[in-house]
Amino acid sequence: MLLIRYALLLLVTLSLAACSVERDSDQQWAHSELSSYAAAFSPNGKYVLVGDTDAPAKLWDIEQDQVIYSWQNNSQVGTTTSVAFSADGKVAATAEIDTIVLWEIANGKPMMRLHFPVRIKAMALSTQGDYVLLALQDRTAIYFDVIGNRVVHIFRHDGAPVNAPIDQLINTVAISPSGQYALTGGDDQMARLWSLTSGKQLRRWKHDNSVDIVGFYPKGGYVLSGAGNDQTHLWNIKTGKKQYTLRPSPWPKTLPLPNFPSFKTTTSAFDFSPNHQYLVTGHPSQRICLWTVADGEKVDCWQVARRKQLRPGVVLQAVAFSPQGDAVYGESGNGIGQKWLLK
Repeated sequence: MLLIRYALLLLVTLSLAACSVERDSDQQWAHSELSSYAAAFSPNGKYVLVGDTDAPAKLWDIEQDQVIYSWQNNSQVGTTTSVAFSADGKVAATAEIDTIVLWEIANGKPMMRLHFPVRIKAMALSTQGDYVLLALQDRTAIYFDVIGNRVVHIFRHDGAPVNAPIDQLINTVAISPSGQYALTGGDDQMARLWSLTSGKQLRRWKHDNSVDIVGFYPKGGYVLSGAGNDQTHLWNIKTGKKQYTLRPSPWPKTLPLPNFPSFKTTTSAFDFSPNHQYLVTGHPSQRICLWTVADGEKVDCWQVARRKQLRPGVVLQAVAFSPQGDAVYGESGNGIGQKWLLK
């Protein structure tokens, strides 16, 4: 009995220690009047594209606090539900329900309008924006050739991992920097790696809940995936083995994480530093965390200030390092962009 009481005391102590404190930002900008549905930072860290709720999407020059372009897919104001950049930083994309518009960042003009028969859940652009990877509401993901106006591959998540007789929804997608691979994550609790050349599945990684975020390590060899109210992991592509699990709490690495809410988290955004040595993650619980990539050790976590204290918690929709890697940006669903200097 004494041992059990001691273990419970230790659990509570560690859980309380894991709580991060609210940290004032060094700079703050109002990027939406009320709230935003989606946000993404440009690869060079200079711009943020914010999908306003019931308003045109806006491309902001972050440090100048200036709207460069306002974009919407048609003459009627709608909600932009997904936004993305090409890896070369020359093309941006906005999605409203079932329509995507590709925009040329140099002049703000539309390059291509793409209409699909079902709702778009998530999207990623290739390096030059000539291909787009889409998660669709019909339980598929498609790799689409923009110039050729054709579907190259269709990806599905079968329901076998969760004992379901039908394919499962795909929630999140990513394209590798090399353009050779795709990642998808879905309600089957799987993150799946695909060849964009052959369309074949190469690997899959099981989680304990629906996978809602995936991405590639920029230097290659590793992928990041996370499940809602579960854990976020870094995986080795070559071996298929887990490198580590991100642990916001100080629970010892020699012990398995307890199946307890305090030890679970949802990652809603992430970015790697320009020198590839650090990782920043954003979470729906107002929290931002900084990690070392080599071993997954937590450097720091802090809480993001709310726009109004009586409103519920803030979801971090996008995070990024500054071009020099000496600061972290965060874009929240409350329409606020913030910057923290790394000391």
